[in-house]
Amino acid sequence: MEKYILNPTPIRTSVNYNINDIKLDLEIPKYKRFDNISIYTEELDKIEVDIEESYSGKLTSKIGLEYNKYEKIVITIPKSIKIKNPIVLDYLFDEDNKYLVDNVEINMGENSSASFIIHYCDENNVNHYFHQLQQTTKLQKNSNADIVIANLINNTSDSFISIENDLEENSKLNHILIEMGGMHKISNYYTSLTGDSSENDLKSIYLGTENDIIDINYNIETIGKNTKCNIESQGAIDDNSKKSFKGTIDFKEGSKKAVGIENENCMILSNKAKSKSMPVLLCHEEDVNGEHGVSSGKLDEDKLFYIMTKGISYDDARKLIVKANFNNIINKITNKELKKEIISEIDKKI
Repeated sequence: MEKYILNPTPIRTSVNYNINDIKLDLEIPKYKRFDNISIYTEELDKIEVDIEESYSGKLTSKIGLEYNKYEKIVITIPKSIKIKNPIVLDYLFDEDNKYLVDNVEINMGENSSASFIIHYCDENNVNHYFHQLQQTTKLQKNSNADIVIANLINNTSDSFISIENDLEENSKLNHILIEMGGMHKISNYYTSLTGDSSENDLKSIYLGTENDIIDINYNIETIGKNTKCNIESQGAIDDNSKKSFKGTIDFKEGSKKAVGIENENCMILSNKAKSKSMPVLLCHEEDVNGEHGVSSGKLDEDKLFYIMTKGISYDDARKLIVKANFNNIINKITNKELKKEIISEIDKKI
């Protein structure tokens, strides 16, 4: 085991709050090739896919971990190509595939559009798995991308997700992050809204049970004029789990008419679960509009009682309330099978 200090906030606050970063004792396994990867779409002939197994080279992330060997996939959507069907990347952890560090690069050419599903699950709930995803997205002028990342591995594992995006003029990126799996769920999201009128919408769901540790660090910089960004995070924590949410929208000088909104809601399902939140707006430009808010609290007892008067058990009533809060984000996922899998995970974990 080695101690790591990870996921530092872009703006430091008092050390007494214990939210600037996270300290973890980790054992990072030695590299072993991960074989259970599949990529499919009905329009594979229209895109460019480059797969480099056992790629050697330094891979760093804003979380703070470094690797010298990993799996690399580069997907390029050529100029003016519109992909109607989702491009799916499926990863299955099992007895022979317990360790995965993957670098997924998505490059969108001018006037192109596509949707992606990056899906992680496991064959059983027995093994301890280690996963680090480094996902980068480059959107050229007038391009659009919708990306869903679903982390559904078991709760005994370690999960690290680091995402970096760069958006050019009039491009739009929608990200949905589903953080269900892993005893350690550490995520870092960074976007640079470089081009005028570029837009980034980030929606995330997290769920903590047992002794889970969740550390979320989102940072969006508005650089171009008339840019828009939105962060919406919905979560629930139960048992002895602990969550830290750090969300920053940084209005850079020159980003006139930029709009940035961030909201986080955390449902606390037990007396021992702990929630910390630090929403931040940084402003270096006068002519911008920024909003932020966080809320956390126990389930509404009146709402629980009302549901239970319909003959529904206490446990099922809790699940209904959690799923109702998550539904706004889950319903934006167009893949029906993935939606069912996410709902099933919520039922199993709560």
